[in-house]
Amino acid sequence: MIYYIFKHQIFTVFLSLSHLTAITFSDRVTDYVGGMDADFKIYELNKGRSLVFEPKRKEVDRNFLVFLKDGKYHFNIKYADDFSNKDIEIQEAKACDLFELIEEKNEYQLFACPKSMLFVNKLKTPVRVNEQNIDGNSRVYLSKGPPIYLEGKMIYYGRPL
Repeated sequence: MIYYIFKHQIFTVFLSLSHLTAITFSDRVTDYVGGMDADFKIYELNKGRSLVFEPKRKEVDRNFLVFLKDGKYHFNIKYADDFSNKDIEIQEAKACDLFELIEEKNEYQLFACPKSMLFVNKLKTPVRVNEQNIDGNSRVYLSKGPPIYLEGKMIYYGRPL
């Protein structure tokens, strides 16, 4: 699965005890930090471009930072058998004008673009989406691939929920 990520946005990766999860970056990982030894074991593969997570327990819910030569990625690692990832390829997200409406509610609209998502807040008050505040009656491009949370509730993960 390809995750198109805006580097300033936080995203979520789900793990499962039934398989390893590999995250591959466009460049070599120079460093990483997060989690505890009791949470998961990490293997560095693919000439330093991939990190493979082997979870050790189900109660994993940690922040994680990966540093590359030209930037960093900040994400959350959680345990969830129903949503677990196996192979994730991280690519750079891009805002676009070619989008399609995939979900409309009284509170928001969600559009899919080839390399990003567009979230439109239809409320007059701010909302929290993927750990960032979105002003009332405004729109913001989001990373495509990882789940989208509105006020802490997952509303999209490959499809509207």
